[in-house]
Amino acid sequence: MAASDRPTATGGEHGPGSDISVTTDFIRPRAGHGNVLVPTGSRRAAMAGISLLTRSRPAALAAQWLLYGAVAAAGPRIIPGPRTPWSPPGEPDRWRELAARLDPFDEMAVYERPQASREGVAAVLLRSGRPVGFLKLRADKGELDREARALEAFPGAMEAFPGGASPAFRVPRLLDRDTTAGWHWMVIEAMPPRPARPAPRPDVDAVVDGVQSCLAPVLPRPEGTPAHWLPMHGDLTPWNLRKCGPGLPWLIDWEDASWAPPGADHVYLAATRTAVFGTGPDTTRPAEAIDFWLRRVACRCDSDDDSALKGRLTAALKAMRGC
Repeated sequence: MAASDRPTATGGEHGPGSDISVTTDFIRPRAGHGNVLVPTGSRRAAMAGISLLTRSRPAALAAQWLLYGAVAAAGPRIIPGPRTPWSPPGEPDRWRELAARLDPFDEMAVYERPQASREGVAAVLLRSGRPVGFLKLRADKGELDREARALEAFPGAMEAFPGGASPAFRVPRLLDRDTTAGWHWMVIEAMPPRPARPAPRPDVDAVVDGVQSCLAPVLPRPEGTPAHWLPMHGDLTPWNLRKCGPGLPWLIDWEDASWAPPGADHVYLAATRTAVFGTGPDTTRPAEAIDFWLRRVACRCDSDDDSALKGRLTAALKAMRGC
C-alpha cells in the first residue's frame, strides 16, 4: 500500500489519535485467543503489540519471545496472521472526543476482552512506538472504581512495610481517570513492552498480605458481608502476577477486588495453576473459600472463549475440595 493510500493513525484537528477510526494497519496474530491487534507503523510499535499476548505455559512463552525477536529483526511483516480493520467502539465523534481528552498518542496496540459476556476494550497507547499509557474502556463504572481505589491506595498502604514498598509485587501507577462521551475509562502505567511470564515461585502469603493491606482501608464493605471475610484481589492468577524484566513482579487487573472468605486469593491462584499447568491440587485450603469459588465459576458464561478454562477450573476446585 502506498503511503498516500494508507489510513493515518495520527492526531487530527480534534486531538492526538483522533483519526484512529477505521484502519487496516493492524495484524491479528493467530496465537492465543486472537484478541490482540498489533499495529504495523514501526517495529517498536509492533513489538509492543506482541507483548500484549498473555502467554503462561513455557512453550507458548518461548514462541512469543521468538516472534518478538523476529519482529525486532525483520519488522511487523513477519507476524503470522491476517491484516484486519478495526474500529474503536462507539461512533467516530465519540472516539474523537475521548482521544482529545487523552495525552498525545499516535498509534495503539489493542487488547479485546476474550470473554464475549464482558464488555470493554483495552489498548497500549503509543507515541513514536513507545508506550505512554494503558487505556481501559468499560461499560461498568464499578470495575474501574474498584481498580482505581486499589491503585490510588497502594503507595499509602505500602508505608507499613519496611522501606515503604511491598516485598512481593508492584502495581501500575494510575495516570488518569474520567468519563468522556459516555465511556468510563482510565489510563494506567503500561508495563515494559516485552513478553512477561508468570512470576516464578512468588511468595503468595506476602502477595495476599499486600493485597489486604492495600484494599482494607478503601474497599466498600456491602451490608451483610460476613464479619470474618477479608479483602481479596479477585483475579489472582499466573497471568495477572507477571515478571517483566528485573525487579518485583507486576500485579495487575484489580477490577474484581471484593470481600471474600479467608484464603480466597490463595485458592483461586492454586486452582488456576492447576488448570493451566496441570499441577496437583492444593487440598489444604479452607472449604469455605473453595465453595465460594465453585459458586462464582459456575455463574460464568458457557459460550465465552474461555469456557474450556471454566471446566478445568471447576475440576481443579472440586479436586481441592476432595470431590
